[in-house]
Amino acid sequence: MENKAFLDYLYYDVGKQQYNFFLARAYLDKEGKPKYSKWRAYLDAQSDDRFIANCNQRSILPCEVILDLESKERITPILAELKQLNLYFFAYDTGSRGYHIHLFFNRDMTTQEKLAIIRHFGADEMKASEKTLIALENATHWKSGKIKEELMI
Repeated sequence: MENKAFLDYLYYDVGKQQYNFFLARAYLDKEGKPKYSKWRAYLDAQSDDRFIANCNQRSILPCEVILDLESKERITPILAELKQLNLYFFAYDTGSRGYHIHLFFNRDMTTQEKLAIIRHFGADEMKASEKTLIALENATHWKSGKIKEELMI
């Protein structure tokens, strides 16, 4: 799925037009040093086809919790628990060294609620912050050059 179609899905279907999330592009320059574009709100950037096509990071939605894991072995038991809890989620191989499990809720989650869930599963606590960008789904990861793909579970 191309970036524009996925971002529209995220904004209209998942977020119900309530969340004007941020987008950015991260990349390596010719010397291999990380570079970042300015963060742009989705609604301000959606008509900029070039930016949308090249963005590869987005902010986390208020109704979303990201479980950022470094170990593939941890995914199966966590996914089993999430299924048992009947939670709505998607799991991704980031294309770098990590895995993201995106949990979606029917309401905004406080930072404390996000942190409690993240701690329960032993994931990266930095993803509880509202000011964090994550690798964009179905886009090329800026470090590895691989696409962040959904795990078929």
